[in-house]
Amino acid sequence: MTQRKIISGVFIQLKPPRETFEARSTKWWIIFIIILATLAIVLGGLVLLAASSNSGIGLQVVAYTFLFGFIILLASSFRRLKLKEGTMTVNRSNAFLIIIFVIMAAISFAVGILTFSNFEQATSLSSALSLGGIVLSLIVLLLYEGYPILSERGSPGFIAMSGLLIVFAVVYMTAISWWIVPYDPTRLDVGPYGAPPQEGFPLGTTALGQDLLSRVIAGGGIMLQVAMLSVVVCFSIGVPAGLAASYRGGLVDRGASLVMDSIFAFPGLVLAIAIAAMLGPGVTNMALAIAVVYIPSYFRVVRSQVLTVKELAYVEAAVALGARDRDIIFRYILPNILPSAVVVLSINFADAVLTAAGLTFVGLGLPVDVPDWGWDLTFGSHEYIAGKWWSITFPGLMIVILALGFTLAGEGLNEVLTPKLKE
Repeated sequence: MTQRKIISGVFIQLKPPRETFEARSTKWWIIFIIILATLAIVLGGLVLLAASSNSGIGLQVVAYTFLFGFIILLASSFRRLKLKEGTMTVNRSNAFLIIIFVIMAAISFAVGILTFSNFEQATSLSSALSLGGIVLSLIVLLLYEGYPILSERGSPGFIAMSGLLIVFAVVYMTAISWWIVPYDPTRLDVGPYGAPPQEGFPLGTTALGQDLLSRVIAGGGIMLQVAMLSVVVCFSIGVPAGLAASYRGGLVDRGASLVMDSIFAFPGLVLAIAIAAMLGPGVTNMALAIAVVYIPSYFRVVRSQVLTVKELAYVEAAVALGARDRDIIFRYILPNILPSAVVVLSINFADAVLTAAGLTFVGLGLPVDVPDWGWDLTFGSHEYIAGKWWSITFPGLMIVILALGFTLAGEGLNEVLTPKLKE
């Protein structure tokens, strides 16, 4: 029977795939190159914006973060060379890279403090230099160190890398946003009211005369803070709760599962709105409202994994040898369930971003004077009726791009960390 023939049955029809694994990987190569080109365009655009920024030192900020990334690249190259020569162990090479990161972050804080005498401006500049340099360095390391590893997994590796590059690019743009924007994002009357894209205002202006480009660049800060804090809370509560309850079993497991299923029964956005309405506005309150909604996701995934792992032979052998419960949980069970929890964490970022935008859209976010994509969607929805499409299109596009980046990273990591899916 030739490869082209179809094996048919009564209920199934088996057919060889039309594309080989290499062909599918080639397609992802093309998509990955497109994302790299887009990333280069975004970074180049930030450089052009920085040259005429409202702060006056935008170009210096971008140049410093690029220098930060270049130094990390040199340190990573030196690390790889020493590992290849065998003159440095893996642990020492990792410690060397971490020390370089710490030194560069300390220099960033010193630069910010020496640049401004005002404490608020000095702190803001130090944070922008440190966070921007670290994120840009992660982009460099992902391309230099991560590519050989992820490329071995074919298309899942390219999916994960593409998602991470999108996320890091948005985070980098947000980290240095206040120093590269052409206008103050909170300032009114910087241009005509509700003007379409034109010279001087590439994305147009809002109904209050605010520059939409400046608000789009700086609008992701609050959303990223809320998403990060909520995911940390979810992970810190959901994983230990699922691990302890499922390992203990009995009444504890049934009680915890009942509570989590009760929370999971409510629609996520509706429950988040109800909790946020009770807690009031604020980054912490929004994060807590989102965290309550998604804790059951971690609990259920971890619980199902623990119920499977604790019945395996090596865990039973550890019990037979008299190992303590603490050692069994942290040495034998936890390392084997962490990949699943990490995948849920990465996908949960996308859910948190969309939920945070929904909370702000219904008026449960931060005050209106804070640049935020959710607020721009809220006000833009009223202006859209009058034909002002730009006021809602660009903030909505940024939310979609950020959520897409987290989703691609989560789906790619799921297949990379679960080799059986490739089979």
